[in-house]
Amino acid sequence: TGAVSLNTNGATGDATVVNTIALDLAASVVGGNLVATATTGNLTDSGTVTVGGTGTFTTSGAGSDINLGTLAVTGVIALTTTAANGDATIVNTTGIDFAASNVNGNLVATATTGNIVDTGAVTVTGTGSFTTTAAGGSITLNSGLAVTGDIFVSTNGAGDVTLINATGIDFVTASVVGQNLTATATTGDITDVGTLTVGGTSTFTTTAANNDITMDGLGSTGAVSLNTNGATGDATVV
Repeated sequence: TGAVSLNTNGATGDATVVNTIALDLAASVVGGNLVATATTGNLTDSGTVTVGGTGTFTTSGAGSDINLGTLAVTGVIALTTTAANGDATIVNTTGIDFAASNVNGNLVATATTGNIVDTGAVTVTGTGSFTTTAAGGSITLNSGLAVTGDIFVSTNGAGDVTLINATGIDFVTASVVGQNLTATATTGDITDVGTLTVGGTSTFTTTAANNDITMDGLGSTGAVSLNTNGATGDATVV
């Protein structure tokens, strides 16, 4: 019922825990890989969770969330919320490298230092929010991103953002890109529902035939490139 602390020593000292109810990770140090599953209830942390290898976090109960605000995972991170309305929120003290993940709700990811990247497909049925807080930290999600809802991005200083989304891209209010933005919607339109500020250049591409680009809240300091495909693939930028 209470918090669970896991501690191993050495690069191959792995830890695997499956809790039949909610799982609250207390301060832990895992030298190798960590696999944590909450069968029913949420997966949270009440202390810093340091992992020398990979981190795999899963909730399998309906509407159960992952909320890990004090992570320090060196390797790739995999997130799975199995049932509908299962959100995932993580704050990692270094960069974030997503392994194949499936979030059946909203995803909020913050890298305190370092970049946010994906080495596996990241599927999100709700909204996606991605933030790097360190100066120059970049966001590169181009290995299978599939966010259904709005997308928020924020980088600081000379931090670029590159997104390739399997559906359309709808930038949410107050997204800020410190340097250059490259956004590609594989299927669907590219739009913004609020101000999108870009400190460098902006490149928008829709690859499917006849999908539009409509950016009516863009504030791009650098040059803007617009690319659509098909006779009715329109582009509007303000």
